[in-house]
Amino acid sequence: MTNSNGTLRLAQIDSEKQTADWLAVPYAAYADQPSWIPPLNLIEKQRISPKHSPFFTFGEAAFFIAYRDGRPIGRITAQVNRRHLDLHQDATGHFGFFDCVDDPEAATSLVNAAATWLKPHGLTRMLGPLSFSTNEECGCLIAGFDTPPAILMPHAAPWTQHLLEAAGLAKEMDLFVYRTAPDKMPSRIEKLVAQAAQFPDVTLRHFDMRRYNEEIRLLVDIFNDAWSENWGFVPFSSAEIDSLAAELRPFFRNEYGRFVLVDGEPAGFAVALPDVTGITASFHGRLFPFNWIKLIWSLKRETYRSARIPLMGIRRAWQSTPRAGALLTLLVNDLVTQCAERYKLDWIEYGWILESNRRMVVLAQTLAGPPQKTYRIYAKPI
Repeated sequence: MTNSNGTLRLAQIDSEKQTADWLAVPYAAYADQPSWIPPLNLIEKQRISPKHSPFFTFGEAAFFIAYRDGRPIGRITAQVNRRHLDLHQDATGHFGFFDCVDDPEAATSLVNAAATWLKPHGLTRMLGPLSFSTNEECGCLIAGFDTPPAILMPHAAPWTQHLLEAAGLAKEMDLFVYRTAPDKMPSRIEKLVAQAAQFPDVTLRHFDMRRYNEEIRLLVDIFNDAWSENWGFVPFSSAEIDSLAAELRPFFRNEYGRFVLVDGEPAGFAVALPDVTGITASFHGRLFPFNWIKLIWSLKRETYRSARIPLMGIRRAWQSTPRAGALLTLLVNDLVTQCAERYKLDWIEYGWILESNRRMVVLAQTLAGPPQKTYRIYAKPI
């Protein structure tokens, strides 16, 4: 536990003007954690900037930093997501970007500051961490500290869970992450693929980069339909779709995406992303002046050795049919098999997957066994 005898001070900051202390907190909290990989500072600045983040087209947020003897040791956001409130009508606000050294007083002060900011907005409950929404980074890592996070996934220290619980937060939902060697498909998967191959009206096709924007919108349309009845779901907004398209385009390729079609109509999709964290681990958060060249060169040469499937789903019309498992398996198998053959990956990650999504949990466990990592969403009344 960090020495908490010094003076504790909490400050609400301007996310555009006071980013240095905000970016310093994860280094204070995780610098001695062997599996932590510093995120790229440029991207982290854009994530919290009202000028760059699509979240601010439908939400607002406050940013708080805890200082101990003048040193930034903890941070948190409090945010109001109007799209979530319009859809769920549950008077719930959110918190996110929670990082803190092992200092219970500082952590509790941060959580209380977020709750205090949310309450005058007419909210009665606080849920998170969501940074900023369920369409971005979610959850506090509670298991799987011995391996680095994959692309677009957060990290935490073993004490972070206890800090949040000591501040009065309780479990709301767990998110599971699975990893497997892509060249080792279980026999059960092979049987499901063979079953799907017998459907004469089912075909697969690659993502078409020549129609990039249209393909992204088709992907999101299927995702919004497939996930619409899941816990915490909020559909991608137009601004989020545009942002997603811009972020993925520099390193996306045809073979990174799959659509499964039934009678020629897209029924489902799966997307894999190169896990560039293995490349950026040595950058220490800095993309400039020369690390951006290393990143582009590594992507061009395909030197990454892992990947993540962050988005996958089939339309609701097919989810309750006997074909559902076979369609999903066909998608994943085709995508993963090509990864194994072309990119020689050490592992591929599936997730996150809601613990309440039993169909996806069963498929993931069939593919990969028990979860590699578990992330937790917390809630408390305010």
